[in-house]
Amino acid sequence: MAMEGKGKLLRIFINENSRYEDLPLYEAVTAMAFEHGLAGSMVFRGLQGFGFCCKSCRTQNLGMTRSKCQPMVVEFVDCEEKILEIIPLVKKMVHSGAMILQDAEIVFNQGE
Repeated sequence: MAMEGKGKLLRIFINENSRYEDLPLYEAVTAMAFEHGLAGSMVFRGLQGFGFCCKSCRTQNLGMTRSKCQPMVVEFVDCEEKILEIIPLVKKMVHSGAMILQDAEIVFNQGE
């Protein structure tokens, strides 16, 4: 969905091993947001982190993890109303992690 102007960015910090029902949590959260018609989403794998899901997450060479988890970030961008609508749903899905909501100025968002 094309969108420009004022919006919100929802950033969710989780770990790769977190699950929701039968899916990896990042897949389940992204699918839920897609079903609710959000304008955009992206999932990132972190190299290293601490404090959001466990004491220490770290990646070793060639993508191998050194700890029990791999840090991940899921981001959603849309208008404030749609982002605020999914936050309670995400809270029910995420049992360990963090969520941050930020203002965003969407200057370009055009899919194929």
